[in-house]
Amino acid sequence: MTATDEELAERVAAVVLAHPSVLRLDGGEYGVVATHLPGRRVTGVRSREDGTPAEVAVVLRLDRPLPELVAELRAEIARVAGRGPVDITVSDVEQAGA
Repeated sequence: MTATDEELAERVAAVVLAHPSVLRLDGGEYGVVATHLPGRRVTGVRSREDGTPAEVAVVLRLDRPLPELVAELRAEIARVAGRGPVDITVSDVEQAGA
């Protein structure tokens, strides 16, 4: 994995976490949604062999319709990653104001 690939996973995580409806990234069942980097990992973003993001898992604030939120996240990820499709898994939701 190149430095560019490492930076991409971190950029994707940052742009997802910046969305106001995202409470946190999630590793999914058994923590498999992660990009393993030298000495660390980016939980909630899993990359393909070529370094492009393949899956992002999130916990969302339920303040708007989920399809709308997922579409916004997908657009933001495409803006920073610019390559290939990304599966977004909504691992959990919390009520707005809870």
